[in-house]
Amino acid sequence: MTAKNKTIINTHELMDMILKSFPGYKSSSLYNKIEEMENSGEITRIGKAQYILNARKVFNYDLESKTAKKVLKTFKQNYSRDFEYLIYEANVVLNQFINHLISRSVTIVEVPKFFANHVFYTLKQNGFKNVMLDPSPEDFYRYVEDYSVVIIPLISKSPIDKKNKKITIEKLVVDIVCSPILNCFYEGAEVPHMIEDMLLNYKVKYDTLRNYAKRRNALQRIVELAPIEIRGLIND
Repeated sequence: MTAKNKTIINTHELMDMILKSFPGYKSSSLYNKIEEMENSGEITRIGKAQYILNARKVFNYDLESKTAKKVLKTFKQNYSRDFEYLIYEANVVLNQFINHLISRSVTIVEVPKFFANHVFYTLKQNGFKNVMLDPSPEDFYRYVEDYSVVIIPLISKSPIDKKNKKITIEKLVVDIVCSPILNCFYEGAEVPHMIEDMLLNYKVKYDTLRNYAKRRNALQRIVELAPIEIRGLIND
């Protein structure tokens, strides 16, 4: 089943497409078929009654360095499950979207600002050598080393994977544009290509992206960088 020259289709268009292949389907069967197509990855729901044909990639990552894994272990030993934080390696996450590969391993830890100092001293007491607390870009460039740990404030109501303590693609799209620390890892000219790749090829919850972009005063910039066919899904 295909829809010519259509990147995004609505429910009615999708049903028409299904009926061309299965003309005997009734309404209940159509909805069951749509659910089946979603589960199989043949289509991706990107908004209310809106779909994109063909499977999109699911953004995910694993902690790779001993440092990052030790940070996660330290958090689990010292903080309750209700404590909101996320951990990722900038090189592992960003290398999925940029042409030049970042070789230096830097672990990013985001925690609520109120807990940042406590986390800093907890990590130092647990043997981490180069821990940076909310550094300016200038200090980051000056003092960052391989296997550094950088603690930055977690913006309230950030879209994070609370269960797995991971950054989501919706948050990453926005942070690539407006995070001073992430901006230290790539050239500004790379940002449009990164945003286009993420929005066209990965599963993104556009409502979530929009809400977080608003919180960071980055919505207009994200809309400007988004592919034309995606802009209407992000903008109000």
